[in-house]
Amino acid sequence: MSLIRRVAFLLSIIYVHSAAFAQIDLERGLVGCYPFSGTAEDYSPIANHGVVSGAQLTADRFGNSNSAYQFDGYDDRIEIGAADLQLNNFTYSVWAYPDYAPSPTTAMFLFSVGSDYGDQHILFGDHYSNDRHTGFSHGSYLGVADNILCSGPSVEPTNRWYHLVLVRDDDNYYFYVNGQVVCSNSANGKNAFYGVNTVHAMIGARNNYGQAFFGRLDDIHLYNRPLNKAEIDALYNGPNIPADPINGQLTVDRNQICGGEPVSLKVVSDKPGSLFKWQVDDVAQSESSSVLLLKTEKKTFDYPIKVNVTVEFDLTCFSQPAPFELSKILQVKNCVDPPEEASSLLVPDIFTPNHDGKNDTWKIYNAEGVETLRIYIFNRWGEVIYYSQGYTTEWDGKYRDKLVPSGSYAFRIFSGEKLVKQGSLMIVY
Repeated sequence: MSLIRRVAFLLSIIYVHSAAFAQIDLERGLVGCYPFSGTAEDYSPIANHGVVSGAQLTADRFGNSNSAYQFDGYDDRIEIGAADLQLNNFTYSVWAYPDYAPSPTTAMFLFSVGSDYGDQHILFGDHYSNDRHTGFSHGSYLGVADNILCSGPSVEPTNRWYHLVLVRDDDNYYFYVNGQVVCSNSANGKNAFYGVNTVHAMIGARNNYGQAFFGRLDDIHLYNRPLNKAEIDALYNGPNIPADPINGQLTVDRNQICGGEPVSLKVVSDKPGSLFKWQVDDVAQSESSSVLLLKTEKKTFDYPIKVNVTVEFDLTCFSQPAPFELSKILQVKNCVDPPEEASSLLVPDIFTPNHDGKNDTWKIYNAEGVETLRIYIFNRWGEVIYYSQGYTTEWDGKYRDKLVPSGSYAFRIFSGEKLVKQGSLMIVY
């Protein structure tokens, strides 16, 4: 073994073992997320949807129909925007099923970002480029006519699924096949190079629309950071890991409910939902957030109210739990002197600004009843990303005209100088 290959091997071992203890967070840094569940839409916060040219929907590796794309090896491709992909640190994760092996001295490209004389890519070759690329590999560029390669020893068998991952950190490239590092190499202190002309990002072909892939592609994840070994293992094994059951409950804001009083119900669970379908005495309600404000009737006798809520989860790049249902029977009392109805500030702790017409803005109920209302929302660094005096226009999840990433954001609500409400708000796409 040469000194260069020995050093590369040792670097890969150090990388694998140190990363194995790192935290798994597959949402962080996601800049492309293509489950191909009926469309080429991007489920990352970037929403960089693909434009399909020729590729056809087909079955994925689990046998689900219309859940992967078939490419014909000639001119099929899916093009995505390249603006957010011209990175120095990145991870490309692709599931691939080659129907045929490449012809000798040729290669088929599975993913490519770049232009003339330079790109970053994953390919499937047979002694391609002067015998330098064999099987699944990469040959990413560091400058014009300056590319480094990372290739396996032979052409892998066709007609089976493979998980391929290309990782680039500040110093090195690492290439994985089915969760294992097959090779690695140094970036030689240089930045990733994306060519000299207009950069294109292509799924199923090279950035110049040529050297197309013949087979199926699925579950593409693109990151603006290097993933660690534990995270790569999670992408490789993820869909086969059974989801933990969700624990949830339906809470009420008071112990005794008097007829004529408003009552607030809230869903509390260990995984935030994205859509809530409420029913009151089997009648569907228009509210779709985690909080329901219910106005009770004043009657001369006690009576029950049956409340049900079904919690659903939007389709994302990762497996989501099945919908679950919660129910509660409210006992409404005929109180002797029920208090007069008073305005109560109700603040949902989650919304989904994904423009699907459901729960797209942060609704705050009875805000008009708070004098000199002021609202602040902060990011994790304490920076104010939203401020409002009054609340005539509901927040749509944007900061500086761009949607903020999914996650938790602190908020504070004041009446004049008095703090009346604070907590955390979860944004989910």
